Amino acid sequence: MSDRELIDGLIATYRTLNFTVRPHPEAQLRHRGPHGSVRHAITRLRDRELRFADALKARLTGVPMPEIFDEADAPVVGTERDDDTTRARLAQFGTAREATLVRLRGVPEPEWDVVPATGGQPIRAETRQLLEHDQQVLQQIQQTLAAVPTAEPAGSPGHG
Repeated sequence: MSDRELIDGLIATYRTLNFTVRPHPEAQLRHRGPHGSVRHAITRLRDRELRFADALKARLTGVPMPEIFDEADAPVVGTERDDDTTRARLAQFGTAREATLVRLRGVPEPEWDVVPATGGQPIRAETRQLLEHDQQVLQQIQQTLAAVPTAEPAGSPGHG
């Protein structure tokens, strides 16, 4: 995939999430489906995106990020709370995704395929993996939403 296709795919993830998740009531987004809740999936996306953005920043600047959390700890947005709504977590994901996009847009074409001297994968490969993860989670979210009963609007029959 070209760098442009990867960037467009990352943008499409956030657009798809906005159209897929935002219209649903919070109770439906917190309901556990076949892959957990949509809220949990959004939280996983947000946390992975924060880690990716931090790793990309460290790679591009050469300044390592401090190890302030281990794999079990969630990265810090700075504004999150345990009682945040799914929409708030989606907005936090969007902020982290924008940080990733800004950094990726600044990477010159030849650097997309450079293997780091310290080991690891080229930026293109890591970005492709991020996009593939996005696609898997989007599919899980769609399956979860399809399996979760929709809430009847207030005032409809059965809501006396």
